[in-house]
Amino acid sequence: MKRRNWLWFVASALLAVLAGVLAMVVIRGQQDEQPIEEKQQVVVARNPIAINDVIRIDNVTLAERAEFPSGVAVAPADVEGCVALRNIAQGEAILMQDVYCASEPGEDILEDKVAIALPAEDILSKWGAVLPGEHVDVLVTMDVILETPMYPQDLRTVEDLELYAIERDQSMDNVSVLTLQNLEVIQIIEEPAPEGEQDPENPVPRNRALVLKADPQDAVVLKYLLDAVGTVTVVKRSVENEALFNVQPVNINYLMLRYGVVLPQPLE
Repeated sequence: MKRRNWLWFVASALLAVLAGVLAMVVIRGQQDEQPIEEKQQVVVARNPIAINDVIRIDNVTLAERAEFPSGVAVAPADVEGCVALRNIAQGEAILMQDVYCASEPGEDILEDKVAIALPAEDILSKWGAVLPGEHVDVLVTMDVILETPMYPQDLRTVEDLELYAIERDQSMDNVSVLTLQNLEVIQIIEEPAPEGEQDPENPVPRNRALVLKADPQDAVVLKYLLDAVGTVTVVKRSVENEALFNVQPVNINYLMLRYGVVLPQPLE
């Protein structure tokens, strides 16, 4: 009887050992079957990219990431020449929804339109407030020769006419006018980086320009304004607003008549 009990004890111990070994084999097999974490190459910023900057090929690089958000760029060519719509930190993955990329060269220009570059010298353009896809109007101030008041019909009395004619020298005057209207910005370009620039934290400032889609005649007008006046100012308008504004030119006479400015009388 004792011998039978001993046999049962040995058999139970062997079964326990076999169960433990089997459990270890199963657990190890499950661990071996777990999927290997896959990584994918995505486009990341090689250096900080500021909002409205045009992304150059040397601003980005490829990096392997196991986790990345939806819409991430996977090739540097996807974002080259695009405009950053937000600040992008160094090493951050670049998303296609965070950049604006113009279409292929010439694709945005209709058959009866041309593209002309306007130097970004006014405040809105220079400081990045104008983006591709937006529409702008062009303001300009020029020197003109005026022999008579610009709007004599607005002078209500003969005394007013005499006052302005005597006290105001009309030989030269500055006149501000609204010229070209509803021009679409199709691209923002930047001059190439100087040779040897390798310090991303202290980049050399470079000139920028707006590429505008315009009628050929409007392009000639803009060319004249740039050559004759030198600088122009752009104002933004809603993309949905296609109206042409009827705006009067403004000179010193306009300001004085509209706001009731009275010239001081000379001291006796």
